[in-house]
Amino acid sequence: MKKRIAVVILIVMILSISLFAFAGCSKVDYVIGMMENTEHFSSDMVMKGFRETLDKLMSESGKTYKIKYRKSGGEVIKSGDEISYEKIDASEKENVGFMKNKGVNLIFAMSATSAAAAVEHAKNVPTVFAQAAIADRELQESELSYQVQKQVELMRLIAPDASKLGILYCDSGKGKVDYREPNNKENTGKEVKTKAEINAELQVKIAKEYIESLGLEAVIVGYTKEEDKTHDTHVRSALNNLKKAGVGCVFIPVDNTLASVAIAPKLHERGNTNIYTSNNGIEEREVANMPIVCGDVQMNEFCGVATYAVDYYQMGAAAAKEVYDILVGGKDSKYSEFKTDFTKGKYVINEKIAKDIKFEIPQTIKDLVA
Repeated sequence: MKKRIAVVILIVMILSISLFAFAGCSKVDYVIGMMENTEHFSSDMVMKGFRETLDKLMSESGKTYKIKYRKSGGEVIKSGDEISYEKIDASEKENVGFMKNKGVNLIFAMSATSAAAAVEHAKNVPTVFAQAAIADRELQESELSYQVQKQVELMRLIAPDASKLGILYCDSGKGKVDYREPNNKENTGKEVKTKAEINAELQVKIAKEYIESLGLEAVIVGYTKEEDKTHDTHVRSALNNLKKAGVGCVFIPVDNTLASVAIAPKLHERGNTNIYTSNNGIEEREVANMPIVCGDVQMNEFCGVATYAVDYYQMGAAAAKEVYDILVGGKDSKYSEFKTDFTKGKYVINEKIAKDIKFEIPQTIKDLVA
């Protein structure tokens, strides 16, 4: 009897080990390498659109996949008229090597340097590149002007009787510290700005000039990061100051810092509060009831009443369809690119925020969305 029980236990153990080993060896149909150089909320939306769309497509076809993600952690930095890519390129090359070692079937790149490294160092692996332009590179004024001018025109429709329009942005306050070297705290005498700062300032410049061309006054508030205040405290103070200055509407450009304050923590894990505190569980608003036009569709969902902008979620969704066609559909493509076209944005409104600040969105704006 004891022998029979022992045999049964042994069989059960063998079966359990076999099943465990089988489960551990189970494979997915495709392995996709995902690469980017730095995190940004607009590239977060590209990623979100990509993953949710690809999940649906793969599920419908009975296929499975997994993602190997790598971030270079570098930042393309401008010093004067020169741009330094050396550090980031080395890191991107290492990431491509990682992808090749993992045997990925395709590389999905969300930054220009990632795409370039994949094309150069993984020639036999298909690459799909989706570029969230504001997060990824220095923009040219001619490229961005169309979108920013549309956003200013919305401000004019929101506050048709206002003689002043406001602009709120985050000024890094870095001065002339050269951040290209790790842990460098000394002043090198060179003015150094990241691409995010350059792009935010470009949006401010375009908006200011266009506001003034309409015969209106642009009231600009650029707050700097200080240790004695959190970002949300800065934003509340800035909005209240703009309200006191008599502006009818506020423009907030696409900016990583302001975005993390505006949309946290629902989309961007690095955020810890919300410009509109009612969205963060607080009964009464602690900021001025200012209608805001944001530089981005997703950012506008959390603190703006209206905007015109590129939808980066849809860009990620389009890239996912391309990846599906290559992997599952057998499409012959070594390189596919999805680039931002600022003339192909969309109008969106946010009735929830408008209700929260007791603002009625004009019918003229609603007609643009319809």
